Amino acid sequence: MQRSCLRFLCFIIPAFFPMLVFAVSDKEMEQARVIAAKSYIRYVNDGSGYLDEINPTTLADLEKALKPKEKENIKAFLAIPVPKDYKDWDKQKLVEYWAVTAFQNKGLQEKGRGGRIRARSLINKMKIEPPKQQPVQSTASAVPNTAPAETPKPVASDTLSQDSIQNNMAVLENSQITEEDFSDEFGDIDIQKADNYTWVYIMVLCILVAIVIALVVYAANVMKKNSSEQPKYANAQANEESAEIRERLETAVADKDVEISMLSKKLETANRQNSELKAKIESLVAEVASLKGAIAASEQALRTSVKPMSPVTEGQEGKLPKQPVLRSIFLGRANAKGIFVRADRTLNVGHSVFILETNDGYSGSFKVADSPAAWSLALSNPTEYLSAACAISGQEDTEGKSRIITESSGTAIFEGGCWRVIRKAKIRFE
Repeated sequence: MQRSCLRFLCFIIPAFFPMLVFAVSDKEMEQARVIAAKSYIRYVNDGSGYLDEINPTTLADLEKALKPKEKENIKAFLAIPVPKDYKDWDKQKLVEYWAVTAFQNKGLQEKGRGGRIRARSLINKMKIEPPKQQPVQSTASAVPNTAPAETPKPVASDTLSQDSIQNNMAVLENSQITEEDFSDEFGDIDIQKADNYTWVYIMVLCILVAIVIALVVYAANVMKKNSSEQPKYANAQANEESAEIRERLETAVADKDVEISMLSKKLETANRQNSELKAKIESLVAEVASLKGAIAASEQALRTSVKPMSPVTEGQEGKLPKQPVLRSIFLGRANAKGIFVRADRTLNVGHSVFILETNDGYSGSFKVADSPAAWSLALSNPTEYLSAACAISGQEDTEGKSRIITESSGTAIFEGGCWRVIRKAKIRFE
């Protein structure tokens, strides 16, 4: 009888334990994609801090909240294909695709790849809900079709341990119960038909009571066995916790590696910019040295251009000394210290204002150059171009004036490589 009850129990138990299938739904796939897209565009543009205040669940809601800059940035992420087999995924595959694989796409900007850290953290916090459970219909019935039978109530899943369920399934597979075997076990019961079939219900009730008693006995044995194997389960639980801690540490190390890689690239960029700046500085130093050499050469040329008069030697008493050469130099405006800012050999339109004549290269007299170009430049802003080197007689108003007449020339000397005003020239406007 006990053997028969156990076989019957193993035959009907699978009918009361539905299969649970954990899979990623369309809504969860869309939510993970929105999280990854939001993390990417947040890192691409440092000015997109307003995204931290919104929590959209669909791409349509996210795009409505974006500014024009982010709408351009998100196009690269939207080009990433969405796999079609995601309904077979678990949470780990979902995190792996949207926090790692998606951010490796070649079309994304390098700066936005840093968003993978935030995406991984947020997708890990998602709860993947299992679909609704659907019970599997029983393929066998122990009651004749001629009378309605009450369906046995399913045993609570917390009464049986996982090991007992697996053992029952193994017994079911090995026993290979058929309808003929079941009839052989219970074929000795003499069933007599009656109009009201009351005895049938009594028989079914007795069978259910016997099943409950067998389950209680079996559960007691299983609990005793579990109490003896408790240390094994404790070790297994400790191993699971260690594996979970190791996984978290590996994830943290991977994230830090990404941060180190980004910092290394920034350091390389800074070093390259530093090298370029050093090269520019060296170039400017060389240019300054070249200009100093040119100025020194110009000063030396000015000094050697005027040769001192040699004394009269014997046999040359009747000869006159050679007259020095008069040279003209075109000067620009004078600054507040009375120093002319530039000197040219010829008239430089747009810069030259004065002309200086010297025969020794150390001192000379200057006046406003007799040139319409010089007059136009000086009259455009007399304060800037004339006030530091000239004294204006008469009216200083330049309206309707087109010429500058020098009434008396000014005096300038050459010192420190520049011509400096000693006495101002006197001018008037016509």
